[in-house]
Amino acid sequence: MSGTRTLIVNAVVHSRSDPFASALLIDDGVIAWVGDDAGARVHHEIADSIVDLDGAFVAPGFVDSHVHATATGLQLGGVDMAGARSAQDILQAVEAAAKAARGGMVYGHGWDETSWTDPRLPTRAEIDRASWGSEVYLSRIDVHSALVSSALVARAPGARSMSGFDAHGVVSQGAHAALREEALVRVRPADRRDAQRRTLRDAAAHGVVCLHEMSGPSIGGADDLRALLDAASDGAGPLVFGYWGQTAADGGIEVARDIGAIGVGGDLFVDGSLGSHTAALTDPYADRPSESGTLYLSSEEIAEHLRATTVAGIPGGFHAIGDRACAAVAAGVAAVADELGQGAVRAMGHRIEHAEMMRKEDIATLVGHGVTFSMQPTFDALWGGSAGMYEQRLASERAATMNQLASIVSAGGRLAINSDSPVTPMRPWSIVRAATEHHQVAERLSARAAFNAHTRGGWRAAGIEGVGVIDVGAPAHLAIWDAPALEVRVPQDTVRNWSTDPRAATPGLPDLSEADPPCLATLVHGSVIYGREYFEAAHAR
Repeated sequence: MSGTRTLIVNAVVHSRSDPFASALLIDDGVIAWVGDDAGARVHHEIADSIVDLDGAFVAPGFVDSHVHATATGLQLGGVDMAGARSAQDILQAVEAAAKAARGGMVYGHGWDETSWTDPRLPTRAEIDRASWGSEVYLSRIDVHSALVSSALVARAPGARSMSGFDAHGVVSQGAHAALREEALVRVRPADRRDAQRRTLRDAAAHGVVCLHEMSGPSIGGADDLRALLDAASDGAGPLVFGYWGQTAADGGIEVARDIGAIGVGGDLFVDGSLGSHTAALTDPYADRPSESGTLYLSSEEIAEHLRATTVAGIPGGFHAIGDRACAAVAAGVAAVADELGQGAVRAMGHRIEHAEMMRKEDIATLVGHGVTFSMQPTFDALWGGSAGMYEQRLASERAATMNQLASIVSAGGRLAINSDSPVTPMRPWSIVRAATEHHQVAERLSARAAFNAHTRGGWRAAGIEGVGVIDVGAPAHLAIWDAPALEVRVPQDTVRNWSTDPRAATPGLPDLSEADPPCLATLVHGSVIYGREYFEAAHAR
């Protein structure tokens, strides 16, 4: 526990400094010693408490480096559309939620028509009838388009004249941003607080010790980010770092500093999403040959933002998914490096979020300038493969180039993997598994590389080194798992550049061939934020 000396024994400890460790000492929230149970005996007298984990697996806690906490909490407590398989399923869910809300806002998320037998979506008139006139906002799984009710549109009448407005169906682009902002404004402060705390509890229950909140003027707003940072300041849950997605030209640097954000970027949109046909592509969509998405920021505007953030000494970053958007980011980064010097740009640790569709030359440019790739392996698990959404939108040749995880790592790139919750759940082992089982065999990561990208990679993305490991001097940000079976895995059909022989002293990871291992406890700075009853019972053994 923080402020005390806690000795953990009889465990399987994932430590690069001692791969056979079975014990560790936490002194005032910091790891003071790592070793075996025999060596632990010399620490018994100085320890305030001794915790016997009965063979449980202790590892660095996960970092979910791209989340939207309020939206996640609203989904956890609201209408989950992920299971919908038809327009009728959506309408039935809306009707039930509207009855329960008694005239209040109906907020839902997660529908994905690309997996339906009949992809027809409900019309606005049908939603109005099902909701009895309530305000309804139902975001698509990618959160870049939504189904809304007429009552919500009436709250933001200006959306009718914006790009992406459809009088009868799905709204996207500028109209969606305006209506999403209106929907979030309708969330009462008490409900927002409950949603954020729900998210923090869910993260802690799955071994997540730190979140990177991706906020911005149209993603909850400044008050939403302030409320989340305040909620996380009590030390009862995961740490939270905030990112503010507003250009420097619009005052983003000043707002970020006022809020306490550590970066001016994150979900600063260069384009939209593939599912909503708004990701900016070099060539048109296969299923909509007249469309190639939307580029919200030019390479010149990207360079202007990065120039300002680099000079100001605060990291910048962008949301970019399509190849045209990613190329614009690469061109902007290169332009600023030419002006200010490559060293100045590399030192900042700028970020690119998602980077789903990239040319090899743009990967090389961003890697060379020290940009962190913040990516979501579960996107490939959901939308990759034969007949998946990527293939529907792009056809097979381009779909095979998506989410180049191994290419980025092999090029020396900095990679942080995460959930983009509520787009996909905060389930770290599932994310690690997805990275090792990429549909494109050549892009699969080893379990070790994926685990590192979801632990140390998240800290590095925030500019923090020496964290996310179980080494002497590192903060005790830990997760304890019921995972007795450990293994060392590399991707099938790839070159093994490290040994799986136990004598090589490579620390193992849980067998992920079936279910995720249950989280028993999560610790931040040595304090238990999840699993207190388990941890206290372990004291008594």
